[in-house]
Amino acid sequence: MRFSFFKKKQNNKDEKGHRDPIIVRFYKASDDAPTVNTAESDSSETNFSAKTSSTSISPERAVSSASRAVNPDTPKVSSENPSGKHKRRFERNPKYFSISVYSLITILIALLLALVIFNLASVISMFSGLLSVLAPFIGAGLLAFIVSPLVNFFDEFFFEKLLHIKKAGVRKALSVILVYIIVLGLLALAITILIPQVIGSIKELLGKLSGMNVESMTGTVKGWISGIAPSVDLSEFDAWVADLIASFTDKLGSFVSDSIPSLLNAGYAVIKGVINFLLAIAISIYMVCDKRRIARASTALTYSILPVKKAGTFISTARDCGQIFFGFIIGKTIDSLIIGILTFIILTIGGLPYPILVSVIVGVTNMIPFFGPFIGAIPGILLYLCLDPVYAFAFAIIILAIQQFDGWVLGPLILGDSTGVSPLWVIFGITVGGAYFGMPGMFLGVPVTAVVVYLARRIVAKRLEKKKVEVS
Repeated sequence: MRFSFFKKKQNNKDEKGHRDPIIVRFYKASDDAPTVNTAESDSSETNFSAKTSSTSISPERAVSSASRAVNPDTPKVSSENPSGKHKRRFERNPKYFSISVYSLITILIALLLALVIFNLASVISMFSGLLSVLAPFIGAGLLAFIVSPLVNFFDEFFFEKLLHIKKAGVRKALSVILVYIIVLGLLALAITILIPQVIGSIKELLGKLSGMNVESMTGTVKGWISGIAPSVDLSEFDAWVADLIASFTDKLGSFVSDSIPSLLNAGYAVIKGVINFLLAIAISIYMVCDKRRIARASTALTYSILPVKKAGTFISTARDCGQIFFGFIIGKTIDSLIIGILTFIILTIGGLPYPILVSVIVGVTNMIPFFGPFIGAIPGILLYLCLDPVYAFAFAIIILAIQQFDGWVLGPLILGDSTGVSPLWVIFGITVGGAYFGMPGMFLGVPVTAVVVYLARRIVAKRLEKKKVEVS
């Protein structure tokens, strides 16, 4: 005698495990309702088992039918009112009940909006605190979204087709381990090589600037300006430079004095950042391993709450919004990385000093659309202007050429029309995001604006379709 739980599972040869799509099955109202097996298992399909239904008649209904057959004049007793008494004065009306529910929801939403408007500062502070708490999960989701295509690639083409590993669980585990070894190895390599060189370049630059004579600097700049525009009056240039240096020194001293209290929390911030980073890596591993289970649970929850048609629309809309948001972030990250590497190569070939420091600044600021290239070019131009005006002029030409290449060739090739919004909305997203959240807001404001514009366009298109109106 063999028990069922000792039986070995027969694996399907075409089993792909976590790469299987989520399957949603529907059945008609006249069919028997299937029983959904919601237990967590390793199988990639949802098990359905139909139960046999039988129709039964209660004894009261049988007696009532028999009495009416004997005496046709017997009045029929309604099942809704078995006592035969008069109906109550107040009865439930589905129409007015729905109106009452909608009215109550509208009032609650209006009160909530009023509360948010009159306590906007507290709401923003609470929202910032919530984002700080959820930072590891947000970072984990972003990291899982980035590495998930790599995991699928190694699972399908390397372990399945090349090494012919049949078990989906083994392939998934090996793919996750290999991808995270590669990603963390590249990150560690960048930290150990890039950061020390950037710090060394900053120290060397500060040493040169501290030992540089201001009068010789101003003389060099005056000679450069006189060579370009001889008619320019430079009689008050020295006094203007002296006032500028004095003002800059005063502001720098006040900034340092005001920053001393915040430096006390620097150690705590560093420790918190390291802990959040390690948590994000651990959480992202769980997200990648259980991505199909998470998708299946989210799909089941959506279909259990919303009607079938609205649930399908909601899932497709959420998928499109995710592709717009994360597609822009990943594409812009790759684009900025290529621009930073290209800048480093050209500056090294051209013999300009501090190529690593300048290329890092250019690559990081290139993450910001539109204004990023200008923000990244200004520090480099000022830096080279202090060393040699020829370096500044050459760097300006190099940055202009690189940004033209990025705008006309590299950007459309990587990003395409990922946002689908006009430049006006891009500037709006950068301005609002930068005003409320600083540099990260300037970067994230564009994909958030793109998602909002996409949702607004879908709503408008659906309402115009209902009204049978076409606007061209």
